Amino acid sequence: MKPANQLMATMGNLPAVEPRQPLQVTPQTAEVVNDLFRRLRGIFPAWRQAWPSTEALDAAKAEWIKEFADEGIRTLEQIEFGIQKCRKLKKPFAPSVGEFIAMCVPGPEDFGMPSVGDAWIEALMTTYSHEAVKIAAIATGLFDLRSAKQEDKGLRQRFDHNYAVVIRRAQEGQPLDGKILTGIGHDSQKTEFELANELADQQTQARILQQGIPADGKSARALLLAKFGKKTTEQRT
Repeated sequence: MKPANQLMATMGNLPAVEPRQPLQVTPQTAEVVNDLFRRLRGIFPAWRQAWPSTEALDAAKAEWIKEFADEGIRTLEQIEFGIQKCRKLKKPFAPSVGEFIAMCVPGPEDFGMPSVGDAWIEALMTTYSHEAVKIAAIATGLFDLRSAKQEDKGLRQRFDHNYAVVIRRAQEGQPLDGKILTGIGHDSQKTEFELANELADQQTQARILQQGIPADGKSARALLLAKFGKKTTEQRT
C-alpha cells in the first residue's frame, strides 16, 4: 500500500468547496427559538445532559436554527406540534434536533389514519378504517390487491408510495382524494427526490387541465385553429 503522501500526489485537484452563505437570524427567529428552548427545559428535567453550559446551549440554538431552515421548519404551528409530541414522550432527556424535527411533521396516526403497516393489511383485506387507505388502495389496484400476499414486495412498494402521497395531502391541508398518477418506470426504482418532483409535476398538470390550458402541442394547435375559425382534419371528419 502506498504512503498517504504518494496517494495524495497522484490525485487530481479536488473541486473547490463553495462557501455557504451565513444564515441570517432575525430578532423574531431568535425570540421563537429562545422560547422553544425554555419550554424544552421545562418538559425535560435532564436537559443539562444535552446542554451542560450556557455555551453549549447557545451553540445548540444556532444549530437548531440552521437545521430548521434546511428541513423546512418555518411555522409556529410546526414547532407547536413538535412541542406537543415532546410532552407525550414522558422521558427526562431532551431530544436531538433531528428527533424534534421529525416530531414537527404529523404522521398518519395524527390524522386518525392507520400506520403504513396497518394500512397495507387493511388494503389486502379490503377493510378500510379510513378513507385514505381506500384511496391508496384504488390507486394501487384493487384487483392486484385481492390476489396479493402480505409479503408481495413490489405491490407493497406501490401501495406505500400511494399512501405516502395521501398522507402528504393531509399534511398540506389538501383534499385526500384525487387521481395519483404514475410515471415511466416502477416507483421502487425512484428516489424520494424523484417522487417528490413527479408529484409536483402531476399537481401542476392537474391545475393546467382545470384551467382549460392545452397540455400538449396537438391540443394547443387545435385551440389556435379554433380561434381562427379553422378545423383540423379530425374535426372535419
